Amino acid sequence: MKRKKGLLFLLLAVIYGIGLYFFYVKYVPLIKNFQIALIPVLFAVSMLSAIKWEWGILFFVFSFPLINNLPYFFGISESIPHAPTALVLSLFFFFGWLISNIFRKTDFCLSSKILMPIAVISALIVLSAVINFLKYSNFCPFLGDHVYELTTNVIGVTSGGAIMSAAFFGLNYLTGLAFFAVLISAVRSKLFFKKILTSLCLSAFISLCFSLYQNIINMELGNNPRSISGGMINATFKDALSFGTFISITAPVILGVFFYYKWKGKIFTAIILALSSYLIFFSGSKSGLIGYVISLFIFLMFSVARAARLVKARKISIKKALSFSGAFFLIIMAASIILITSRIDLNKSITYKRFNAFIKQSPSDFLPYGRTSHWKIASYMIRDYPLAGVGIGGYIIEAPNYSIEYKTDDVVTESAENYFLQVASELGLVGLFVVLWIFWEIAKQARLSYKNVPDYDKHKFILMGAIAGIISYFVYIQAHTFIGSYEIKYTFWLLVGIIFSMGRIAQDERMGGEEKAPGQKLRWRKGLKISSAVLITLYGAVHLWNSTHSLSLAAHTKKCGLKQDFGFYQQEKTKEGMDFRWTREYGGLTLQIEKPLISIPILASHPDIYYNPVKVKVYLVKKFFKEKKLLKEITLTRSIWQTHEFYVPKEVGQEVILLFKVSRTWNPLKWRGTPDPRNLGIAIGKIEFEDRPAL
Repeated sequence: MKRKKGLLFLLLAVIYGIGLYFFYVKYVPLIKNFQIALIPVLFAVSMLSAIKWEWGILFFVFSFPLINNLPYFFGISESIPHAPTALVLSLFFFFGWLISNIFRKTDFCLSSKILMPIAVISALIVLSAVINFLKYSNFCPFLGDHVYELTTNVIGVTSGGAIMSAAFFGLNYLTGLAFFAVLISAVRSKLFFKKILTSLCLSAFISLCFSLYQNIINMELGNNPRSISGGMINATFKDALSFGTFISITAPVILGVFFYYKWKGKIFTAIILALSSYLIFFSGSKSGLIGYVISLFIFLMFSVARAARLVKARKISIKKALSFSGAFFLIIMAASIILITSRIDLNKSITYKRFNAFIKQSPSDFLPYGRTSHWKIASYMIRDYPLAGVGIGGYIIEAPNYSIEYKTDDVVTESAENYFLQVASELGLVGLFVVLWIFWEIAKQARLSYKNVPDYDKHKFILMGAIAGIISYFVYIQAHTFIGSYEIKYTFWLLVGIIFSMGRIAQDERMGGEEKAPGQKLRWRKGLKISSAVLITLYGAVHLWNSTHSLSLAAHTKKCGLKQDFGFYQQEKTKEGMDFRWTREYGGLTLQIEKPLISIPILASHPDIYYNPVKVKVYLVKKFFKEKKLLKEITLTRSIWQTHEFYVPKEVGQEVILLFKVSRTWNPLKWRGTPDPRNLGIAIGKIEFEDRPAL
């Protein structure tokens, strides 16, 4: 049995490794200096996870808050589509984890009830991502032999961008869920639990120190252009808002660690809390500041209730309870003194300015503060596709089309700015139901863990901090989604993992064991399994139907009047003043056939064309690739403009796509050293129509 499991994980590791390679080459910028900085971190997390996945978890928890701004040091800004470094780190972590399971006995935590809705939502996400890939690739290879860069919306996002959106949004959900599943399987003792918290505190401290340097000395170091222009610091995070969110949801946990550690640890965590209290004002995050106050207030309420119960049960004296209150008060006072005596006036901080501008609005203006248009668009999507939504990653692609159709304020948007609306718009009410099921299981486990961990146990402080952070996060996601901030998702699932792990450890201790296996497999009722399978099947059938009809690229092209000109570079002019465009390995043009003869000037400038001719196949595409016929195959042997004619009398008056497929391309930078990195196919000149028959 053990050998079979090893072979299974070996097969999974091989398949995963191949997929990871292609993902890395496709989406990670292959810039030399960036790779020199990134590869050692990825190698370390993979090797540590492969040797012992507990080590991999510790390194991952330490690293994921610290590497998100790494691309900004090498000129890779948010305007250049690329895989976030925290996502890449998680993918290499899971690769090492798969390798580890080939050689060691695996003990998975299969006893938690939350794993059922996690399995269901994971299946929905994978199914949705696959269908969206097919949709945005125009159902390649069924309708064609290539994924063409077709236009998907009114702002010009092409199939490649839409597929990337589906992949990244899907991985945003899946990697967070997978991290949680691995985490609760690994945490079996309080000792390992303490190591995880230490890793988190060290990471937070380093990040805060870097943000302090940004704030005092150089705001532009490791920052993205959008945050710089807004006067906000991002520390080591994707952007300033993610930094503010991280502070607010981890602060109560670190405060819990303060009461858990001994004096040296207390001093260290007090420094982290003081830096957090100061730097939250320079993140520019209004919601971060509000969440920070909320999370600390909730922690305080938990602490007062705990102290009252202990005094009532005569576990501690009133004097000790007052001492605890005094310690908490001193922390607040110390943070306040640091803020008041700071050289920089907090009234001039960007967070204060943004928050002050926000509260000065009239009450009727609060909701429209840049979000109601997003919510409207999401509600329209839910209305049109209630069961399955527009597919994972589909909101950001479909929103511009909806903006034009319903004349809302924003045409370009990153998310629905509300987590539940985002889920419902992309995964439908089916997906929303499962997500609410997950939150319900988290709430139940939080209550159970809070009950199981005794009040006299110092770990209760950490549990209270995790619950406070999750409540704060729940408030956040009503006005943000943080879909693009992988580090925030991993932080959230880390807090959830703390709640579940502490509850299980407390239960094991009651049964007389300090370190036990994660638990036996939970036996699910047969009816629940059948219902889940039916739900997944129904979702897939409905989403596939929608994607082949009203959500298809053909439907969008017709409804939104999209111009399907793809595979071409920008227009240029010859020395004689003739307009032309270069193709890549293919190029497609949408044409209204005016007359029966199409006359097209074509040029191939491959340096070796005399010895290695270039072949070009010209196709006539109708009904959005449902009909495609070869008009002519051209062989080019000279680097001169040649006019080629195509006789299409039956298509006069119709709108068609003229598709050029080139046998090979060439790169001017590689061949001649000229500063042109493009891969060039053929040049297409001005297309003209004539009445005469073909020669």
